[in-house]
Formats: sequence, structure tokens, C-alpha cells
Amino acid sequence: MKKLSLIGAAAVAAVLASAPAQAEPPKVEILMSPSGSGPYLAWATFQNYAPKYTDKMAPVAVETPGFTYNVRFLAQTPDKWKTTVIGSGEVVEWAAAEGVKPFFPKPMAVAKDFRVLGSMSQTSNVFVTLDPDIKAPADFAGKRVAVGLLTQNEWGMHQRMMLDTWGITPKLKSFDALGPGQNIDALLDGRSDVGTLVVHSSLNFAYNLEPGPFKKLESAQRPWFYVDVPKPTIESYIKETGAPFMIREVKANTFSNQPKAITTFGNHTLLSVHKSFPEDLAYEFVKTWLKMGPEIGKYSAIGQIWNPETIGAVAKIAPERLHPGARRAYIEAGLLKE
Repeated sequence: MKKLSLIGAAAVAAVLASAPAQAEPPKVEILMSPSGSGPYLAWATFQNYAPKYTDKMAPVAVETPGFTYNVRFLAQTPDKWKTTVIGSGEVVEWAAAEGVKPFFPKPMAVAKDFRVLGSMSQTSNVFVTLDPDIKAPADFAGKRVAVGLLTQNEWGMHQRMMLDTWGITPKLKSFDALGPGQNIDALLDGRSDVGTLVVHSSLNFAYNLEPGPFKKLESAQRPWFYVDVPKPTIESYIKETGAPFMIREVKANTFSNQPKAITTFGNHTLLSVHKSFPEDLAYEFVKTWLKMGPEIGKYSAIGQIWNPETIGAVAKIAPERLHPGARRAYIEAGLLKE
């Protein structure tokens, strides 16, 4: 009996040894934004809860200096094209392809090979001030302007692009790219006259996420004001450059401390990949994202924006820009027709 037992154990061991090991799901790195920022925290939450929804991929949130950095990194790193998703935006991808200086010293043609997985939000980039006499960008001459990092498209790059093309940058007393919170610190400390904030919204401003720097400004309990950017001023920029900015007409009381309607510029923030990113992986990623939006919203404020209609906004506006795998997921979810 002891011999038989040993033989049986050996047989089981042999079978286990010969059985193929279960393959680990492919890792997908999601290059996002600085640690502590809303987008990074949302995708870190996605990473943590994804195993409840899929065993076909393993997403990993990666902190980076920002979306401008992400676009440059992916364009220059072909060995990452099949495994990497980036936080991006319509304007920054256009700027990379066009070679808009100083962010992209020369055109990066490969940016035209990027494909969209989905939209994370619609943004409003707003200038703010403590000076009631600063009512429009034309009033910035001789003033000190502080923004976020230039590696962050929503916090620094967009504002610098606009000011440069409007011819305002040379007229400023100073221009400093300090960081999202730091630019508001400078405004409150009297080191700058104009700062910047960003609001992330779902479609039609149904839900609006105001990041931490908003709270810093509000907690100072001092009068502060939005700077209105006249619609013709934005339209002239778009006509001159071709940049795909959105014109954001914001009704009164949509944002905090906003008693009057304002107009400003904005953008679709995107998740993008290179066109060589595997189709099945793109399909699984988007399918999982569409399912997980409500779950992430329980733990991350930006996740509350992630309803299917907002995620699929660019899919409806510009279906030709979609990755084929993403398109399949949207058709399956009833957000696009075949």
C-alpha cells in the first residue's frame, strides 16, 4: 500500500509538472499625470479593481509629468507601442504632429498614427485673478502670469500656446510655469497677478470636477474672479492655427464662485494608443472601462465623469480616429452603429 501511495503521488506530481502554467494576463501601462493628480488617482483605482472585471489584461497606472510628456514619450519609444496607453488630448496630439514650439521643436509625424480609446473628460481651462480690473487676456499686459507645468497640456501648455499666438507673452511682466497648486499659491502670495485652473466635466457640464487648487483658492476667503476669454478671440486663434480647441460657454453658477456666464477654451482629454496596439487588447480595455466607470466613481472623483456617453464622446464626434478594437467595444455597447 505504501508503494502504491508513493507511485500515486509521483504520478500526480508528474501530471502537475507537465501541465502548462497559467499565463499571466498581459500588462498594460497607463501613462498618466503627476502622483496625486486626479487622473492618476483614477487610473490607480482602475488598476486596483480591474481584476474583478477582467482576467485578460493587467492595467498598471504610471505617474508622469503630464500629457505633453506622454505624447512625446510614446512617439519616441516604438518598443512601447504595443503595451502602452497614454493620457492625452486632442490639442496636444495636434501640436505634436504640427511641431508647435517650444513643446515640440519639430513635427512628430508618428503622432498622426495615434488612435483613440476614449474620452476621459471635456475640460475648461480658466484664467483666474484677484484683481477685478483684469477682465480679459488683453488686460494681461504688464502683469505677472503663473500657470501649471508646461508638460501638462491642460495646466500650462494650452495657456502658453494661446498667449504666444495672441502676442501677449512678450508684453507680460513675467510668465512662470510653477505647477497646478503652486500657481495658485503665487497668486495668493502676491507673486503673480493671474493664475490658472482646470475643470473636468462630463457632457454638457452635467458633472464638474474642480481639482484641489480650486479649494486652495476658495479657502483663502478672498474675492477672486474668472477672466472671460471672448469667443471671437478663441475663434481667431483656431482659424489662424487650426488647433482643435473647444469653445466652452459656461452658464452662470456652473462652477464655484461663478455668478456670471463666462467663455473660455477647452479640450477633450483622451486615452490614446499607437495604431499597432493589439486590437483584442484595445477592445478588452475599453469594454472594461465602460463597465468600471460607476465603480471607480465610488472611490475617485474623476471617475464620476466616466459614464458611457462621456467616454464615448470622441467615438461619436470622430469615429475615424478610433482604434479598431475600441470601435468594436463601442458597437457592442450600443454607443456606435456598425
